[in-house]
Amino acid sequence: MKARRRKATRKHRDTTPPAPPPIPPPPDLTTEIEQSVESRDKLEIDVARLKAERDQSKSAFLRTFASEMSAVVVNPNRALERYAAWQAQEARATQAAEAVIQLSAMFKERVARFKSNSKDESVAALRRIIERLTAERDKPGADRNAIDKRIERLMAEQEALCATSPPAPPRPPKDKTKPVQRPAAGKTQPRERGDI
Repeated sequence: MKARRRKATRKHRDTTPPAPPPIPPPPDLTTEIEQSVESRDKLEIDVARLKAERDQSKSAFLRTFASEMSAVVVNPNRALERYAAWQAQEARATQAAEAVIQLSAMFKERVARFKSNSKDESVAALRRIIERLTAERDKPGADRNAIDKRIERLMAEQEALCATSPPAPPRPPKDKTKPVQRPAAGKTQPRERGDI
């Protein structure tokens, strides 16, 4: 019995790439605000973490390099390779940190715009996040202190939104000068001096 060989399928060079997946419709405004607040808060945490890592990076590199140097004879080529690798890693970490800082600033601005333009939806979004965090706080393994601090910040943000806006500043008093009186019809006006 003959074994049949499968024909190899060839891809044509002129084939079009598959279409990208369709962009989902935007969520309702409250959900969009909720997602933006969550992103803002996560990015703020990442910014703090990246700053701490960058502060410790140089010390860690020097500590590791010093331990290597104490064990073997210093090879200038090896030292150069290690230093170049550390600099490349540091440059990459700096770029990543800058990107996270920029994104964090963009989300802060977006949330501030939502809070000024859509006050009720912003309050509802904050309420949803607080409710979800309260439920997460009671789960085993949750960092209660961090969650409590975050809930406090969100509640303060919510209260600031709910506070009544300050009263409008008082208007300056109007000039109380006497209005110009017009003569009654039929009466002649006295002439001023110098008129002919």
